Amino acid sequence: MNNPKIAQKPGIFNSITWQQILTVAGIAVCASSIYPSHVQAQPLAKPGNLLIAQSLGGIVRQIPLEEVPAPAISAAKTVTGANFNSARIELKADGSSIYVMRGKNQQGFEVEVQANSMGTISQVDEQIDSSSIPETAVKAFKKWAPNEQVISTWRSTRLGAFYYQFVIKDFWLEVADDGSKVIIYRKAINL
Repeated sequence: MNNPKIAQKPGIFNSITWQQILTVAGIAVCASSIYPSHVQAQPLAKPGNLLIAQSLGGIVRQIPLEEVPAPAISAAKTVTGANFNSARIELKADGSSIYVMRGKNQQGFEVEVQANSMGTISQVDEQIDSSSIPETAVKAFKKWAPNEQVISTWRSTRLGAFYYQFVIKDFWLEVADDGSKVIIYRKAINL
């Protein structure tokens, strides 16, 4: 008995490669509405193949202030003294959620507070006058964006650490208070 050999069509891509390409394209399309964050890429099982994101950012949705749990909004008001006028919920990659409330403080500056449903504050961002930013942070900003016009400046407090944010046309730069670390973010599309 002869075993007929299955004819294989010559080509650049085999079906496994096409599956990988379509999978990555599908992930990219689905992730287009996901809010930006750090992404780490890992190779697939075969070295030299495509890279796939290991963790994507969270999903963001605008919500009415009434949907923010009372402990979260109470803690945010206590910490900042602000009157909040908008809120959103962010579903993080690890499955947890965070409430982000935005409003104005007693001085009329914008404030944004991140808290969980139990009222634990993880981050407070306050718009500040640029004269309040340490010179080391200003120098680091000017090194990365020397000719950019600053739209607004913010101080971000996280577990006692301060970061300064410089908002420019399409980006914002976050600088550690000692100037040792600079992170550049692209502005997200408002939802």
